[in-house]
Amino acid sequence: MRVSWAVRAAFRSGQPFEAQGATVPAQLIAELLLDGPRARAGRTARVDLSGARITGRLDLTGARVDAPIRLRGCTFTQPLLLDHAELGSANLDECTLPSLDAESLRVRRWLGLRRATVTGEAWLHHLRVDGGLDLTGTAFSGAVNLQRAVIEGDAKIGHGAVYSSGVRLDGARIAGDLNIAQCTVRSPRPGAPAIAANGAVIGGGVWAHAMTAEGMVMFIGLRAAGAIVLQGSLLRTPSDSALLLIEAETAMLTLRPAPSSSGAISLRDAHVGRLVDDPTGWPEACTIELAGLTYDRISRRSDDTRAWTARERLAWMARCDPTFAPGPYDQLAAALRRDGREQEARQVLRVRERLRHRAMGRLGAVWGAVQDATIGFGYRPARALLWLLAVFGAGASWFAWSGPLDPVKPGESPTWDPLLYTLDLLVPLVDLGHEHAWNPTGADKAVAVLIMAVGWVLATTVIAGAGRALRR
Repeated sequence: MRVSWAVRAAFRSGQPFEAQGATVPAQLIAELLLDGPRARAGRTARVDLSGARITGRLDLTGARVDAPIRLRGCTFTQPLLLDHAELGSANLDECTLPSLDAESLRVRRWLGLRRATVTGEAWLHHLRVDGGLDLTGTAFSGAVNLQRAVIEGDAKIGHGAVYSSGVRLDGARIAGDLNIAQCTVRSPRPGAPAIAANGAVIGGGVWAHAMTAEGMVMFIGLRAAGAIVLQGSLLRTPSDSALLLIEAETAMLTLRPAPSSSGAISLRDAHVGRLVDDPTGWPEACTIELAGLTYDRISRRSDDTRAWTARERLAWMARCDPTFAPGPYDQLAAALRRDGREQEARQVLRVRERLRHRAMGRLGAVWGAVQDATIGFGYRPARALLWLLAVFGAGASWFAWSGPLDPVKPGESPTWDPLLYTLDLLVPLVDLGHEHAWNPTGADKAVAVLIMAVGWVLATTVIAGAGRALRR
Protein backbone atom coordinates (compact mmCIF):
# COMPACT_ATOMS: atom_id res chain seq x y z
CA MET A 1 0.00 0.00 0.00
CA ARG A 2 2.84 2.37 0.81
CA VAL A 3 4.40 1.69 -2.61
CA SER A 4 1.11 2.48 -4.35
CA TRP A 5 0.75 5.68 -2.37
CA ALA A 6 4.34 6.70 -3.21
CA VAL A 7 3.79 6.00 -6.92
CA ARG A 8 0.66 8.17 -6.90
CA ALA A 9 2.48 10.97 -5.13
CA ALA A 10 5.40 10.83 -7.56
CA PHE A 11 2.95 10.93 -10.49
CA ARG A 12 1.26 14.10 -9.18
CA SER A 13 4.56 15.82 -8.46
CA GLY A 14 6.20 14.72 -11.71
CA GLN A 15 9.14 13.30 -9.76
CA PRO A 16 10.92 9.96 -10.48
CA PHE A 17 10.31 7.06 -8.12
CA GLU A 18 13.03 4.50 -7.36
CA ALA A 19 11.17 1.26 -6.68
CA GLN A 20 14.31 -0.75 -5.87
CA GLY A 21 12.70 -4.02 -6.90
CA ALA A 22 9.33 -3.35 -5.27
CA THR A 23 6.19 -4.72 -6.91
CA VAL A 24 3.94 -2.26 -8.70
CA PRO A 25 0.65 -3.48 -10.20
CA ALA A 26 0.23 -2.79 -13.90
CA GLN A 27 -3.37 -1.82 -13.17
CA LEU A 28 -2.14 1.08 -11.02
CA ILE A 29 0.07 2.42 -13.81
CA ALA A 30 -2.79 2.18 -16.31
CA GLU A 31 -5.12 3.95 -13.88
CA LEU A 32 -2.68 6.83 -13.40
CA LEU A 33 -2.07 7.22 -17.12
CA LEU A 34 -5.72 7.03 -18.12
CA ASP A 35 -7.63 8.55 -15.21
CA GLY A 36 -4.94 9.73 -12.80
CA PRO A 37 -5.23 12.72 -10.44
CA ARG A 38 -4.21 16.12 -11.66
CA ALA A 39 -0.69 17.30 -11.19
CA ARG A 40 0.22 19.81 -8.58
CA ALA A 41 0.53 23.45 -9.58
CA GLY A 42 3.58 24.07 -11.72
CA ARG A 43 4.21 20.33 -12.19
CA THR A 44 3.76 17.95 -15.11
CA ALA A 45 2.13 14.68 -14.19
CA ARG A 46 4.05 11.66 -15.45
CA VAL A 47 4.81 8.05 -14.66
CA ASP A 48 8.53 7.85 -13.91
CA LEU A 49 9.44 4.50 -12.38
CA SER A 50 12.77 2.72 -12.22
CA GLY A 51 13.67 -0.68 -10.89
CA ALA A 52 10.06 -1.83 -10.41
CA ARG A 53 8.62 -5.30 -10.84
CA ILE A 54 5.43 -4.67 -12.77
CA THR A 55 2.90 -7.44 -12.24
CA GLY A 56 -0.14 -8.09 -14.36
CA ARG A 57 -0.73 -6.94 -17.91
CA LEU A 58 -0.17 -3.27 -18.70
CA ASP A 59 -2.82 -2.78 -21.37
CA LEU A 60 -3.00 0.63 -23.04
CA THR A 61 -4.64 -0.61 -26.23
CA GLY A 62 -6.28 2.30 -28.07
CA ALA A 63 -5.51 4.72 -25.22
CA ARG A 64 -4.46 8.34 -25.60
CA VAL A 65 -1.83 9.29 -23.03
CA ASP A 66 -0.39 12.79 -22.88
CA ALA A 67 1.78 12.27 -19.80
CA PRO A 68 5.36 11.10 -20.50
CA ILE A 69 5.95 7.43 -19.67
CA ARG A 70 9.29 6.49 -18.14
CA LEU A 71 9.63 2.90 -16.98
CA ARG A 72 13.37 2.36 -16.76
CA GLY A 73 15.00 -0.82 -15.55
CA CYS A 74 11.63 -2.41 -14.83
CA THR A 75 10.71 -6.08 -15.15
CA PHE A 76 7.34 -6.90 -16.72
CA THR A 77 5.77 -10.21 -15.81
CA GLN A 78 3.34 -10.08 -18.75
CA PRO A 79 3.40 -8.57 -22.26
CA LEU A 80 3.13 -4.82 -22.73
CA LEU A 81 0.12 -3.94 -24.91
CA LEU A 82 0.23 -0.63 -26.84
CA ASP A 83 -1.73 -1.49 -29.98
CA HIS A 84 -3.36 1.58 -31.62
CA ALA A 85 -2.38 3.75 -28.65
CA GLU A 86 -1.25 7.38 -28.88
CA LEU A 87 1.49 8.41 -26.50
CA GLY A 88 3.38 11.61 -25.88
CA SER A 89 6.73 9.86 -25.30
CA ALA A 90 7.85 6.53 -23.91
CA ASN A 91 11.13 5.47 -22.33
CA LEU A 92 11.56 1.75 -21.57
CA ASP A 93 15.33 1.67 -21.22
CA GLU A 94 16.87 -1.41 -19.57
CA CYS A 95 13.48 -3.06 -19.09
CA THR A 96 12.80 -6.78 -19.37
CA LEU A 97 9.62 -7.66 -21.27
CA PRO A 98 8.07 -10.98 -22.30
CA SER A 99 6.91 -9.33 -25.53
CA LEU A 100 5.81 -5.98 -26.93
CA ASP A 101 2.59 -5.51 -28.90
CA ALA A 102 2.52 -2.02 -30.41
CA GLU A 103 0.88 -2.32 -33.80
CA SER A 104 -0.19 1.08 -35.18
CA LEU A 105 1.20 2.80 -32.08
CA ARG A 106 1.76 6.54 -32.46
CA VAL A 107 4.31 8.40 -30.36
CA ARG A 108 4.28 12.15 -30.75
CA ARG A 109 7.84 12.77 -29.57
CA TRP A 110 10.29 9.93 -28.91
CA LEU A 111 10.28 6.17 -28.29
CA GLY A 112 13.23 4.56 -26.53
CA LEU A 113 13.94 0.92 -25.68
CA ARG A 114 17.68 0.91 -25.06
CA ARG A 115 19.76 -1.84 -23.45
CA ALA A 116 16.58 -3.76 -22.74
CA THR A 117 15.67 -7.45 -23.03
CA VAL A 118 12.63 -8.67 -24.94
CA THR A 119 12.28 -12.44 -24.62
CA GLY A 120 9.42 -12.68 -27.13
CA GLU A 121 8.42 -10.85 -30.27
CA ALA A 122 8.14 -7.11 -30.77
CA TRP A 123 5.22 -6.25 -33.05
CA LEU A 124 5.57 -2.68 -34.26
CA HIS A 125 3.71 -2.80 -37.59
CA HIS A 126 2.66 0.66 -38.82
CA LEU A 127 4.43 2.32 -35.91
CA ARG A 128 4.53 6.11 -36.23
CA VAL A 129 7.00 8.20 -34.26
CA ASP A 130 7.02 11.94 -34.83
CA GLY A 131 10.49 12.10 -33.29
CA GLY A 132 13.12 9.36 -33.13
CA LEU A 133 13.22 5.63 -32.40
CA ASP A 134 16.07 4.21 -30.31
CA LEU A 135 16.57 0.46 -29.79
CA THR A 136 20.34 0.51 -29.30
CA GLY A 137 21.84 -2.26 -27.22
CA THR A 138 18.58 -4.21 -26.80
CA ALA A 139 18.46 -8.01 -27.08
CA PHE A 140 15.42 -9.43 -28.87
CA SER A 141 14.87 -13.17 -28.69
CA GLY A 142 11.81 -13.06 -30.95
CA ALA A 143 11.21 -11.37 -34.27
CA VAL A 144 11.15 -7.58 -34.48
CA ASN A 145 8.52 -6.34 -36.92
CA LEU A 146 8.76 -2.73 -38.05
CA GLN A 147 7.05 -3.11 -41.42
CA ARG A 148 5.65 0.16 -42.78
CA ALA A 149 6.83 2.10 -39.76
CA VAL A 150 7.01 5.88 -40.18
CA ILE A 151 9.82 7.57 -38.25
CA GLU A 152 10.13 11.33 -38.64
CA GLY A 153 13.61 11.37 -37.06
CA ASP A 154 16.42 8.83 -36.85
CA ALA A 155 15.91 5.10 -36.28
CA LYS A 156 18.77 3.83 -34.13
CA ILE A 157 18.48 0.06 -33.90
CA GLY A 158 22.15 -0.98 -33.77
CA HIS A 159 25.18 -0.44 -31.55
CA GLY A 160 25.10 -3.62 -29.51
CA ALA A 161 21.54 -4.67 -30.32
CA VAL A 162 20.99 -8.40 -30.87
CA TYR A 163 18.16 -9.68 -33.05
CA SER A 164 18.07 -13.44 -32.61
CA SER A 165 15.06 -13.94 -34.90
CA GLY A 166 15.56 -11.21 -37.46
CA VAL A 167 14.23 -7.70 -37.99
CA ARG A 168 11.76 -6.59 -40.67
CA LEU A 169 11.62 -3.02 -41.99
CA ASP A 170 9.79 -3.61 -45.27
CA GLY A 171 8.09 -0.47 -46.55
CA ALA A 172 9.37 1.68 -43.67
CA ARG A 173 9.64 5.46 -44.11
CA ILE A 174 12.44 7.05 -42.10
CA ALA A 175 13.07 10.77 -42.49
CA GLY A 176 16.53 10.64 -40.89
CA ASP A 177 19.14 7.89 -40.71
CA LEU A 178 18.65 4.16 -40.30
CA ASN A 179 21.48 3.09 -38.02
CA ILE A 180 22.05 -0.67 -37.75
CA ALA A 181 25.80 -0.46 -37.22
CA GLN A 182 27.57 -2.80 -34.80
CA CYS A 183 24.56 -5.02 -34.23
CA THR A 184 24.11 -8.79 -34.55
CA VAL A 185 21.19 -10.14 -36.57
CA ARG A 186 20.31 -13.81 -37.03
CA SER A 187 17.84 -15.39 -39.38
CA PRO A 188 14.85 -16.98 -37.59
CA ARG A 189 15.02 -20.08 -39.81
CA PRO A 190 16.82 -21.36 -42.92
CA GLY A 191 15.87 -19.37 -46.01
CA ALA A 192 14.33 -16.48 -44.06
CA PRO A 193 16.12 -13.11 -44.10
CA ALA A 194 18.04 -11.83 -41.13
CA ILE A 195 17.27 -8.23 -42.13
CA ALA A 196 14.60 -7.18 -44.62
CA ALA A 197 14.06 -3.56 -45.61
CA ASN A 198 12.52 -4.08 -49.03
CA GLY A 199 10.98 -0.92 -50.45
CA ALA A 200 12.07 1.19 -47.49
CA VAL A 201 12.64 4.92 -48.06
CA ILE A 202 15.38 6.55 -45.99
CA GLY A 203 15.77 10.31 -46.00
CA GLY A 204 19.32 10.11 -44.67
CA GLY A 205 21.69 7.16 -44.82
CA VAL A 206 21.75 3.48 -43.94
CA TRP A 207 24.68 2.93 -41.58
CA ALA A 208 25.45 -0.78 -41.37
CA HIS A 209 29.20 -0.78 -40.75
CA ALA A 210 30.68 -3.47 -38.49
CA MET A 211 27.35 -5.31 -38.55
CA THR A 212 27.15 -9.10 -38.21
CA ALA A 213 24.37 -10.69 -40.25
CA GLU A 214 23.94 -14.45 -39.97
CA GLY A 215 21.46 -14.85 -42.76
CA MET A 216 20.34 -12.97 -45.85
CA VAL A 217 20.18 -9.16 -45.87
CA MET A 218 17.41 -7.96 -48.20
CA PHE A 219 17.46 -4.31 -49.33
CA ILE A 220 15.47 -4.85 -52.53
CA GLY A 221 14.15 -1.55 -53.87
CA LEU A 222 15.47 0.39 -50.88
CA ARG A 223 16.02 4.11 -51.50
CA ALA A 224 18.44 6.11 -49.36
CA ALA A 225 18.97 9.78 -50.15
CA GLY A 226 22.32 9.80 -48.37
CA ALA A 227 24.45 6.67 -48.34
CA ILE A 228 24.39 2.94 -47.72
CA VAL A 229 27.50 1.95 -45.81
CA LEU A 230 28.56 -1.67 -45.27
CA GLN A 231 32.15 -1.19 -44.16
CA GLY A 232 33.65 -4.20 -42.40
CA SER A 233 30.26 -5.89 -42.11
CA LEU A 234 30.31 -9.66 -41.64
CA LEU A 235 27.85 -11.37 -43.99
CA ARG A 236 27.34 -15.07 -43.48
CA THR A 237 24.51 -17.17 -44.83
CA PRO A 238 23.73 -20.87 -45.13
CA SER A 239 21.99 -20.15 -48.45
CA ASP A 240 23.48 -18.67 -51.62
CA SER A 241 22.42 -15.04 -51.17
CA ALA A 242 24.07 -12.90 -48.51
CA LEU A 243 23.06 -9.37 -49.61
CA LEU A 244 20.38 -8.28 -52.09
CA LEU A 245 20.55 -4.65 -53.20
CA ILE A 246 18.44 -5.29 -56.29
CA GLU A 247 16.94 -2.06 -57.70
CA ALA A 248 18.23 -0.09 -54.72
CA GLU A 249 19.02 3.63 -55.11
CA THR A 250 21.44 5.75 -53.12
CA ALA A 251 23.83 8.64 -53.56
CA MET A 252 26.78 6.59 -52.29
CA LEU A 253 27.30 2.90 -51.65
CA THR A 254 30.23 1.69 -49.57
CA LEU A 255 30.44 -2.06 -50.03
CA ARG A 256 33.37 -3.61 -48.22
CA PRO A 257 32.37 -6.84 -46.47
CA ALA A 258 34.60 -8.32 -43.78
CA PRO A 259 37.23 -10.73 -45.16
CA SER A 260 35.50 -13.78 -43.66
CA SER A 261 32.15 -12.99 -45.30
CA SER A 262 30.57 -15.56 -47.61
CA GLY A 263 27.66 -15.77 -50.03
CA ALA A 264 26.40 -13.99 -53.13
CA ILE A 265 25.89 -10.23 -53.28
CA SER A 266 23.52 -8.89 -55.91
CA LEU A 267 23.54 -5.29 -57.19
CA ARG A 268 21.31 -6.07 -60.15
CA ASP A 269 19.56 -2.98 -61.57
CA ALA A 270 20.69 -0.81 -58.65
CA HIS A 271 21.61 2.85 -59.20
CA VAL A 272 24.43 4.44 -57.23
CA GLY A 273 25.87 7.90 -57.55
CA ARG A 274 29.25 7.01 -56.05
CA LEU A 275 30.49 3.46 -55.54
CA VAL A 276 33.17 2.74 -52.96
CA ASP A 277 34.49 -0.81 -52.81
CA ASP A 278 37.77 -2.68 -52.61
CA PRO A 279 38.37 -5.32 -55.28
CA THR A 280 41.82 -6.14 -53.90
CA GLY A 281 40.46 -6.91 -50.43
CA TRP A 282 37.26 -8.65 -51.50
CA PRO A 283 36.33 -11.78 -49.49
CA GLU A 284 37.35 -14.99 -51.22
CA ALA A 285 34.01 -16.67 -50.49
CA CYS A 286 31.85 -13.83 -51.83
CA THR A 287 30.56 -13.49 -55.37
CA ILE A 288 28.86 -10.42 -56.81
CA GLU A 289 26.27 -9.76 -59.51
CA LEU A 290 26.79 -6.50 -61.40
CA ALA A 291 24.35 -6.87 -64.32
CA GLY A 292 22.19 -3.74 -64.62
CA LEU A 293 24.14 -1.79 -61.99
CA THR A 294 24.61 1.87 -62.92
CA TYR A 295 26.83 4.39 -61.18
CA ASP A 296 28.41 7.73 -61.91
CA ARG A 297 31.78 7.30 -60.22
CA ILE A 298 33.93 4.70 -58.53
CA SER A 299 36.13 6.14 -55.82
CA ARG A 300 38.01 5.12 -52.69
CA ARG A 301 37.94 6.08 -49.07
CA SER A 302 40.15 8.90 -47.86
CA ASP A 303 42.10 6.48 -45.62
CA ASP A 304 42.97 4.09 -48.48
CA THR A 305 46.73 3.94 -48.97
CA ARG A 306 46.53 3.01 -52.66
CA ALA A 307 44.03 3.05 -55.49
CA TRP A 308 43.05 -0.07 -57.38
CA THR A 309 44.03 -0.44 -61.00
CA ALA A 310 41.78 -1.38 -63.90
CA ARG A 311 43.68 -4.67 -64.24
CA GLU A 312 42.92 -5.54 -60.60
CA ARG A 313 39.26 -4.65 -61.00
CA LEU A 314 38.91 -6.70 -64.16
CA ALA A 315 40.44 -9.71 -62.42
CA TRP A 316 37.98 -9.22 -59.55
CA MET A 317 35.03 -9.05 -61.94
CA ALA A 318 36.14 -12.22 -63.72
CA ARG A 319 36.53 -14.09 -60.43
CA CYS A 320 33.40 -12.91 -58.65
CA ASP A 321 30.97 -12.70 -61.59
CA PRO A 322 31.86 -15.41 -64.13
CA THR A 323 28.68 -14.83 -66.16
CA PHE A 324 29.53 -12.34 -68.91
CA ALA A 325 27.33 -9.29 -69.49
CA PRO A 326 28.59 -6.21 -71.38
CA GLY A 327 26.85 -3.67 -69.13
CA PRO A 328 29.25 -3.81 -66.16
CA TYR A 329 32.22 -3.25 -68.46
CA ASP A 330 30.54 -0.31 -70.19
CA GLN A 331 29.74 1.23 -66.81
CA LEU A 332 33.31 0.79 -65.60
CA ALA A 333 34.77 2.29 -68.77
CA ALA A 334 32.44 5.29 -68.57
CA ALA A 335 33.34 5.89 -64.92
CA LEU A 336 37.05 5.69 -65.70
CA ARG A 337 36.64 8.20 -68.51
CA ARG A 338 34.83 10.62 -66.23
CA ASP A 339 37.85 10.42 -63.92
CA GLY A 340 40.25 11.05 -66.80
CA ARG A 341 41.61 7.48 -66.91
CA GLU A 342 41.18 7.06 -70.66
CA GLN A 343 43.87 4.45 -71.15
CA GLU A 344 42.37 2.19 -68.49
CA ALA A 345 38.91 2.72 -69.98
CA ARG A 346 40.17 1.41 -73.34
CA GLN A 347 41.70 -1.55 -71.53
CA VAL A 348 38.31 -2.37 -70.02
CA LEU A 349 36.56 -2.14 -73.38
CA ARG A 350 39.15 -4.47 -74.94
CA VAL A 351 38.45 -7.05 -72.25
CA ARG A 352 34.72 -6.62 -72.84
CA GLU A 353 35.14 -7.35 -76.55
CA ARG A 354 37.39 -10.31 -75.79
CA LEU A 355 34.80 -11.87 -73.49
CA ARG A 356 31.96 -11.05 -75.88
CA HIS A 357 33.64 -12.91 -78.72
CA ARG A 358 34.39 -15.88 -76.50
CA ALA A 359 30.72 -16.07 -75.60
CA MET A 360 29.86 -16.32 -79.31
CA GLY A 361 31.34 -19.79 -79.64
CA ARG A 362 34.48 -21.22 -81.18
CA LEU A 363 34.39 -19.20 -84.42
CA GLY A 364 33.66 -16.00 -82.54
CA ALA A 365 36.53 -16.69 -80.17
CA VAL A 366 38.94 -17.25 -83.09
CA TRP A 367 37.82 -14.08 -84.87
CA GLY A 368 38.05 -12.15 -81.61
CA ALA A 369 41.58 -13.43 -80.99
CA VAL A 370 42.61 -12.22 -84.47
CA GLN A 371 41.13 -8.76 -83.88
CA ASP A 372 42.67 -8.55 -80.42
CA ALA A 373 46.12 -9.48 -81.65
CA THR A 374 46.05 -7.24 -84.68
CA ILE A 375 44.14 -4.09 -83.80
CA GLY A 376 43.13 -4.50 -80.14
CA PHE A 377 39.45 -4.40 -81.19
CA GLY A 378 40.03 -0.86 -82.43
CA TYR A 379 41.19 0.45 -79.05
CA ARG A 380 44.89 0.16 -79.92
CA PRO A 381 45.22 2.39 -83.01
CA ALA A 382 49.00 2.52 -82.68
CA ARG A 383 49.14 -1.25 -83.11
CA ALA A 384 46.91 -0.94 -86.18
CA LEU A 385 49.29 1.64 -87.65
CA LEU A 386 52.25 -0.73 -87.17
CA TRP A 387 50.34 -3.51 -88.90
CA LEU A 388 49.46 -1.07 -91.68
CA LEU A 389 53.13 -0.25 -92.21
CA ALA A 390 54.06 -3.92 -92.08
CA VAL A 391 51.47 -4.84 -94.70
CA PHE A 392 52.60 -1.92 -96.85
CA GLY A 393 56.21 -3.08 -96.68
CA ALA A 394 55.31 -6.71 -97.40
CA GLY A 395 53.01 -5.77 -100.31
CA ALA A 396 55.56 -3.41 -101.86
CA SER A 397 58.25 -6.10 -101.59
CA TRP A 398 55.97 -8.65 -103.24
CA PHE A 399 55.10 -6.43 -106.18
CA ALA A 400 58.71 -5.29 -106.55
CA TRP A 401 59.64 -8.95 -106.90
CA SER A 402 56.73 -10.06 -109.12
CA GLY A 403 56.14 -6.91 -111.13
CA PRO A 404 55.66 -5.03 -113.26
CA LEU A 405 52.02 -6.03 -113.77
CA ASP A 406 50.19 -6.00 -117.07
CA PRO A 407 48.66 -2.59 -117.83
CA VAL A 408 44.90 -2.28 -118.24
CA LYS A 409 45.40 0.10 -121.20
CA PRO A 410 48.81 -0.28 -122.79
CA GLY A 411 50.46 3.02 -123.50
CA GLU A 412 48.23 4.92 -121.05
CA SER A 413 49.44 3.49 -117.75
CA PRO A 414 51.74 5.45 -115.41
CA THR A 415 55.28 4.31 -114.77
CA TRP A 416 55.26 1.11 -112.75
CA ASP A 417 55.96 1.83 -109.08
CA PRO A 418 55.37 -1.02 -106.56
CA LEU A 419 55.29 1.43 -103.64
CA LEU A 420 52.59 3.67 -105.10
CA TYR A 421 50.60 0.66 -106.35
CA THR A 422 50.65 -0.97 -102.90
CA LEU A 423 49.75 2.32 -101.20
CA ASP A 424 46.82 2.82 -103.59
CA LEU A 425 45.53 -0.67 -102.74
CA LEU A 426 46.05 -0.25 -99.00
CA VAL A 427 44.48 3.17 -98.37
CA PRO A 428 40.71 3.13 -99.03
CA LEU A 429 38.85 6.05 -100.62
CA VAL A 430 42.12 7.46 -101.97
CA ASP A 431 42.89 7.13 -105.70
CA LEU A 432 46.54 7.64 -106.69
CA GLY A 433 45.88 6.48 -110.25
CA HIS A 434 47.80 3.19 -109.92
CA GLU A 435 45.22 0.70 -108.59
CA HIS A 436 43.04 0.79 -111.71
CA ALA A 437 45.94 1.14 -114.15
CA TRP A 438 47.34 -2.35 -113.62
CA ASN A 439 45.69 -5.76 -113.98
CA PRO A 440 46.94 -8.30 -111.44
CA THR A 441 46.44 -11.99 -112.20
CA GLY A 442 46.99 -15.24 -110.33
CA ALA A 443 48.94 -14.84 -107.09
CA ASP A 444 49.28 -11.07 -107.69
CA LYS A 445 45.49 -10.75 -107.68
CA ALA A 446 45.18 -12.72 -104.43
CA VAL A 447 47.81 -10.49 -102.77
CA ALA A 448 46.06 -7.35 -104.07
CA VAL A 449 42.66 -8.43 -102.68
CA LEU A 450 44.23 -9.30 -99.32
CA ILE A 451 45.96 -5.90 -99.14
CA MET A 452 42.69 -4.09 -99.91
CA ALA A 453 40.76 -6.05 -97.23
CA VAL A 454 43.42 -5.47 -94.62
CA GLY A 455 43.60 -1.82 -95.61
CA TRP A 456 39.89 -1.26 -95.00
CA VAL A 457 40.14 -2.78 -91.50
CA LEU A 458 43.41 -1.20 -90.43
CA ALA A 459 42.99 2.24 -91.99
CA THR A 460 39.52 2.76 -90.51
CA THR A 461 40.87 1.68 -87.12
CA VAL A 462 43.67 4.23 -87.31
CA ILE A 463 41.24 6.97 -88.39
CA ALA A 464 38.81 6.11 -85.58
CA GLY A 465 41.63 6.17 -83.04
CA ALA A 466 42.82 9.53 -84.30
CA GLY A 467 39.27 10.86 -84.06
CA ARG A 468 39.00 9.76 -80.43
CA ALA A 469 42.33 11.40 -79.66
CA LEU A 470 41.20 14.67 -81.24
CA ARG A 471 37.92 14.61 -79.28
CA ARG A 472 39.85 14.18 -76.03
